[in-house]
Amino acid sequence: MSIAGRAEWSDSTWSYLNDPRMPAMEHGWKLHVSTRPGDLDAVTGLVLRVLARHVCHAKFARDPETLLRINSGSVSGGCVGKAITVYPPAGAVVEIARELAAVLRGREGPRVVSDRRVDPRAPVYYRYGPFTGDYRTGRSGRVESVMTGPDGRIFDGLAVGRYRCPPWAEDPFTTGPARDEGLPPPGPGAGRFGGGRYTVTAGIARKPQGNVYRAVDRALGQPVVVKQARAFVGEDETGADTRDRLRNEHRVLTALDGVAGVPRARDYFRHHADEYLVTSDCGDRDLRREVLDNGPYRDDNPDIGRDDGPSPEDDPYRDDGPRPDGAAAGAAGVHRAPHALTTLASRLLRILDAVHARNVVIRDLKPDNIVLDGPDHCHVVDFGISELDGIGPAGSTPGYSAPVARTTGPAVPADDYYALGATLFFAATGLDPVIVDPDRTVNRDRTLDCLAWALPGPAHQRIRSAITGLLSFDAAVRTAAADRLRTGAVGVSRRPPEPRLDNDLLEEIIEHTAEFCVTEALAIADPVRAAHLDIPTPVDVYGGSAGLGLELLRHSHRPGVRPAVAALAQWTAAQRFRSLPPGLYSGRTGVELFLTEAGTELTFGQSALPGRAPDGGPPEADLIAGAAGIGLGQLLLARRAHERGDRHTADRHLASAADCDRMLASGAAQLTPAGSGTPGSAALREGLAHGEAGIVHFLLEYAAATGDPAAISRSQEAAARLAARTPDILAAAAGPGATRRYGSWCRGLAGIGAVLVRAAGLLDEPAHLALAQRAARACATLAPRMPLVTQCCGLAGVGELMVDVAQASGSEEFRRAAETVALIILSRSGGTCSRPIFPDAGLARPSATWAGGSAGVLAFFRRLHDHGGPRLGLLT
Repeated sequence: MSIAGRAEWSDSTWSYLNDPRMPAMEHGWKLHVSTRPGDLDAVTGLVLRVLARHVCHAKFARDPETLLRINSGSVSGGCVGKAITVYPPAGAVVEIARELAAVLRGREGPRVVSDRRVDPRAPVYYRYGPFTGDYRTGRSGRVESVMTGPDGRIFDGLAVGRYRCPPWAEDPFTTGPARDEGLPPPGPGAGRFGGGRYTVTAGIARKPQGNVYRAVDRALGQPVVVKQARAFVGEDETGADTRDRLRNEHRVLTALDGVAGVPRARDYFRHHADEYLVTSDCGDRDLRREVLDNGPYRDDNPDIGRDDGPSPEDDPYRDDGPRPDGAAAGAAGVHRAPHALTTLASRLLRILDAVHARNVVIRDLKPDNIVLDGPDHCHVVDFGISELDGIGPAGSTPGYSAPVARTTGPAVPADDYYALGATLFFAATGLDPVIVDPDRTVNRDRTLDCLAWALPGPAHQRIRSAITGLLSFDAAVRTAAADRLRTGAVGVSRRPPEPRLDNDLLEEIIEHTAEFCVTEALAIADPVRAAHLDIPTPVDVYGGSAGLGLELLRHSHRPGVRPAVAALAQWTAAQRFRSLPPGLYSGRTGVELFLTEAGTELTFGQSALPGRAPDGGPPEADLIAGAAGIGLGQLLLARRAHERGDRHTADRHLASAADCDRMLASGAAQLTPAGSGTPGSAALREGLAHGEAGIVHFLLEYAAATGDPAAISRSQEAAARLAARTPDILAAAAGPGATRRYGSWCRGLAGIGAVLVRAAGLLDEPAHLALAQRAARACATLAPRMPLVTQCCGLAGVGELMVDVAQASGSEEFRRAAETVALIILSRSGGTCSRPIFPDAGLARPSATWAGGSAGVLAFFRRLHDHGGPRLGLLT
């Protein structure tokens, strides 16, 4: 692949062609060419002949195997179909697009759902997006592509499952409204769908492989579910794609017709190149949503075969990341108590027995595929990879069917029993199985550790033994466990011995994790790697280089840390900051703090104060992006300048902190209003990241730093208000329907408790420390069912509170609680106890970020080892 005069290179995914004549562009109209893996070489040749006549950059999938992965939808839904990307200069996009469409007319490839099509007869697409634009961590914790328009407006340019266009960009091909090509359009035009028989009423899921939605069968007047299979998505080496899996599901459901707990196949048809399966509607509530909203299933009755009905239980924690909306504490709402776990197990076993009797193995049993129809019935859906008479397509779900998926030979009923065990594990704990380690045995053993933490003691021996047996890798053991579950017999459940968490083990964990973070820091700073990343690493504290660097600075005595931090700081300082907001955790203030501590000078030349909210509202007041966090960062910068003897710089930062204080005191900066609230949405209004606790945190530190009597008075009043609300939050956290967010650093009691500890020390108020201790105990109760090990929304944030309370109170109770949190973190991780692999917020792989990765976990283990020490955001 080459064009004379173009620079060429490749990485593990793409081959690149850069034209030295191409003008510098951060964003603009770009083109995507879609093709199938088997046609990649031929299509590449045709595209190269067109591009040779034009000025442009381009990248190509480097080989058919890579394109198989891109088109699978498992890597990134926004990448599907994008075999070739062309970056034309402004004004040339239409000419290049039409030439490409002319030479590719009649070719086939997956639909690019984030784009519009240039010509309905050719697989050439276009959208407005980033070329080399800025990236940052958004308020939800997701990486955002920041494109800044000529009027200063900002637009997130990352590809999603529908076409989007920034307001300043005029579509070069049409002046009509943007059209989402994903779901068939409801309303006018919907009558043409399925021969006019089906009217779409709601979307259920939007996936790269195809969407799922609800509809009404107009002929029968009945609700149905319609499942789409997009052409050429998810192809395998044989050329079979998602449509083959949908055809298989139709075949399996036809064979299962009449089986209770299985949807009925109603229709199958083609619409353009895509295919659609219509089934009966089994309900709108799957097991995952049920557990997330109404708490884990529980069986307090020691007789496993009996159902004594529900028992009260709190909600499982769900990781949505920090966000500004939601309800105040106590607005969790009223929930039903969860059903007995063994009742669910019995119903699922009855369905499995009936399905297996028809010579079908489901091979994809999981919480998402179990639909609950009222309080007494459940259904199993999604039979796309099921086997009938030993024949079916490949596929599996990590943690559920994948650990026993067979590479050769037909599946057996015992394979479904493993997935049943993993599903019951989720129903009982609200946790998915551990999947971060490459060794399935490590993952399974850690999953059983998590089960023992969540359901300890002899009262839960029966269900633990049932799940343990079902999660065996021996098919005979799984079958025997299923038999015992049917009859109520009890098997053996033995928890692996816990490691002894002494200082030597803590030191090994810290050394290993610091080494991992050093490796990641050097990778971020590698200019060759950085130049080829589709989504560069952000520079902020929350999810980028600054947060990683700030923690590594606490380990400067370790080998390799100093040069890694220096390289990371140099890379960070070289990035563009034009679109970076001023926030502490999500913006310039945090970046400046890292660079200052690393000894790198950088002058932003921009206001340190928060601007107006994106919706035009008043400036944000919160800790993550607003005045409270910016003010706190300015105090930290002032302290560093004072330590260097730079009085002028210290005064400048103190003046900025004073401006933030005035904005908060006057109401010029405000918290984003809490929404109407959803059940169990936890203490968002009082939380640390986007709520009142974050403001109290700054007010306390500002008053302590300045000694200003008015500031001290405001901090006392704010801390008192937070303390007055905390008992209600504690009560809500202990009640039915209490989401696991109540334990989190960003929005729950781990963050609120940390602020109360600080208030107790700075204001000499023992009552605040007593409340912090109660918050720590509540978090300790919630910790075993918190799925993340991270700082934000995870166990590391809980552990930090335990360390804070132990340090402030001198209590061994909270020191032991912090050690317990550390052991739970190890049970949710891969690797060995001394060399753990900490999963990020996606649970499948590690990362080195502060909020959602290993740097934040390292901070907790460091402070646990040192019995305290510096914590991000505190003036210590």
